Order: sequence, then C-alpha cells, then structure tokens
Amino acid sequence: MSLFTTYLPYFVLVLTLLVFVHEYGHYWVGRRFGIHAEVFSIGFGPELIGWTDRNGTRWKISAVPLGGYVKFLGDSDATSATPSGEPLTPEQQKRAFFSQPLYARAAVVLGGPLANLIFAFVVLTAVFFVAGEPYTPTTVAVQVDGPAAKAGLRTGDEVVRLGDSRVNRYEDITEAQFLHLSKPMPVEYRRGNQLLKGVIAPKYCERTDRFSNTMRLGDYGLDQLVRPVVGGFTAESPAEAAGLKVGDLLMEIDGKPVDYFSRIPELIGDRAGSPVTIAYDRDGKRGEAVVTPIADKAVDCAGKEYTIGRLRIRPANVTEVRNHGLLGAMGAGVRAVWGMTSMFYTSMGQILTAARPVDELGGPIRIAKAAGEASYAGWAGILNLVIALSVVLGIFNLLPVPMLDGGHLAMYLYEAVRGKPLSLRAQELGLKVGFSLVIGLALLATFNDIKQILRMFT
Repeated sequence: MSLFTTYLPYFVLVLTLLVFVHEYGHYWVGRRFGIHAEVFSIGFGPELIGWTDRNGTRWKISAVPLGGYVKFLGDSDATSATPSGEPLTPEQQKRAFFSQPLYARAAVVLGGPLANLIFAFVVLTAVFFVAGEPYTPTTVAVQVDGPAAKAGLRTGDEVVRLGDSRVNRYEDITEAQFLHLSKPMPVEYRRGNQLLKGVIAPKYCERTDRFSNTMRLGDYGLDQLVRPVVGGFTAESPAEAAGLKVGDLLMEIDGKPVDYFSRIPELIGDRAGSPVTIAYDRDGKRGEAVVTPIADKAVDCAGKEYTIGRLRIRPANVTEVRNHGLLGAMGAGVRAVWGMTSMFYTSMGQILTAARPVDELGGPIRIAKAAGEASYAGWAGILNLVIALSVVLGIFNLLPVPMLDGGHLAMYLYEAVRGKPLSLRAQELGLKVGFSLVIGLALLATFNDIKQILRMFT
C-alpha cells in the first residue's frame, strides 16, 4: 500500500522534474538555432492538459508519466530519428530539424543529457557553497588478518591513495571496493609522519543488500574508524532493552576494550544468546549493563550463511563538512558528478561482461521506493536522489544505442566521417535494434523490481 500512497507521488514528482530538465535542454538548444518545436510533452500517451504558446509550441502533460519528448518541425515522430517526408515550404525548411547543419543537430541532441549533468552540477555547487561538502575521514580500522592487514596497514592509518586515484573521503574507498572487485590495488597511507606504501589483494566477495540483491565487491578488510558511541538502535535491540541510550560511549565488553565501533562484532560475533557485560560512559559517569546479543543471519564472502551475535545499535554520525568558496564548491561539484559518471559506466561495463549480476539493475518500482524512502530523510534525502538520478539520466542517454541520444550522436559521427548519412534502411534497422534493447532492459529491470517485491512477502 505504501508503494502507491507514499512512494508513487514522490516518484512522479522526481521523474517529472528530471524529464522536464532533460527535454528543456533539447528545446533550449533547438531554439538557439531557430528550430521550431511543435510539441513539448511531459509523459506519453493521451494529453491530460496543455496549452499552445505564442510560438506555436504545444506544451502538454500526458497520461503516462514515464518520460517525455520534444517533437521538432519535420520529425517523423517523437524520437527525432528520421524526417517525416512531408513537403515543407521554404520558410518551414529553415525552421525544420533535419534541414539544419550537422553540428546544429548534434548540439540539439546533446542538449538533453548536458542539461541533466549541468543541473546536477549547479545544485551540488549550491549545496556545497551554502552548507559545505559532507565527507567522512579516511582514517581506517583494519580487520584482523584481512587483506589490508596483510598489506601492512594498521588501525589508525590514514589512506591517501588507491591505485592512481587520491582518496579524499572514506566513500572513495567504498567505491573502489565496489568497482575493482578482486583487482590488486596499490595503496598509500599515512601513519604519523610516515607515508607508507603497499598492495592490497582484495578478497572477492558476494553479499546481499537490503533488497536481497547480490552485490559483488572486492573486500579490503577496512572499516571506518568510528568512536564506539551509540547513535541509535534498530528494531528489537537487546542493547536498548538492557538500558543503553543514545550518546553512551562503549568502553569495554567483558573486560576487553572497545577501541572503535567495528571492534564490537569482533567481540560479540560468537556470543549470540550468551550474556555479556558492557561498560559504558554516560555524561562522564561509568555504568554497566548486561546484554544478551541477539542471533542474526549473515552471509560470508563465499555465500555461506552463518549466525552472528548483534547488539543492533548504530554508530553516531561521523560525517564532517568542508566549507568552500564559490570556486571550491564548483570544483567539488565537478568531482562529484565525474565520480558518479565513472561509477555508472564502469558498473554497466561489468554487467555487460558478466562481472556483475544483472539483478543490480533497478526499474521504476525500485526508483519509486528509493524516492519514497528519501522523503523520510526530508528535503536533503530527496535532493540527493534528484542529483543522483539526474546524472544517471544524462549519462545513460549518452550510451551509443539507437533510440537514445547517444545513438543519434553515433549516427551523426558516421555522417561526419563518411560525408553522408546512414541509409534510411540502416537507420530503421538501428531503431528497431535500439528499441528492442531499451525495452528489453526496461523489462529486465522491472522483473528485478517484481522479484524484490515478492521477496518482501516470503
């Protein structure tokens, strides 16, 4: 029920905004070249509401809110892939899309994806300038006998470089694990005043996310170095039932020091169902509580299920903020957009080569769910989702697949090199192949969404 009452309205709101930005990019560039737009539609299918402006463009909202289009004068359909073939007057020829020089047509096609990327950049720059850039420090906790420990790292080291990339925040480490799987990774890290080097040989790992999808990554054996302060509790927390409160600093578990948050699983992982004594500091006063860790199911990197003891507590927020001037905020915005772009294309390449499972693809249901969940985090959550989806919409449309903007650009590149366009038969064949690919991808993503919903009821 919440899918329709909570998630769907936010999904429609977010998608409508991003589609408008994308299509307005096409429209705006077209207008700069004097091309007449006959229709600007948000959604497909029958028109629900619309009006015609003084330039003769029909602006409308259509019944199916899963995209949109701009139809320029002389186009055969909403894809702007081929000319209509209808006779045009000399005056109309000047304002028709396919009568324009190659560079103008390419600019119009490129305008949509660029609008999404520029929109994300502008919003990020504004956020970073006004509120600062959130980041988490790169000081790490090293798991005993893990890949990082074997490479020479110790808890408290600060990672400064992985491979050819500088590490500016802990999220860079997480992304490297996600993207590079089992590839050995040169690492530079700082210990005190020393700058040390090593090579981490990641442990190939498959884990299940909260949607029950398989996630593949290269496990470095690293965690954030987080103070063991209780930041919150999850459902049926034995720690909360035993009297622990948000803000308590965990000091010892059965007499063993709790140096950092990720040390807790090492101390209680095999103690499910067995009481442990936790010493904590609350407002400068020492206290003790007897807690019986609850048994949870977990899956190791080999896919084997095992039982682990948990307190079901969350760490306190460790995110810090870097304040920027305008130029610094713009630089941070560029880095953020580039990072999301790199992750998308790398992930898509891994899916195509079967290095990553296809069930990581999500469709409209998962996007709707993400939009609804983002709403619980307030406008900050919605804003983060809008930025991420705007980048994805922009760079996905640049894929060289007929039916997408990138497919049109590929055909224009062919025309620029050969001096003549593809034959109409080749264009029609390309559109059919592109249509099949896009529809097939959409069906696969929707199938993954349906599997996710079914898992919720099993």
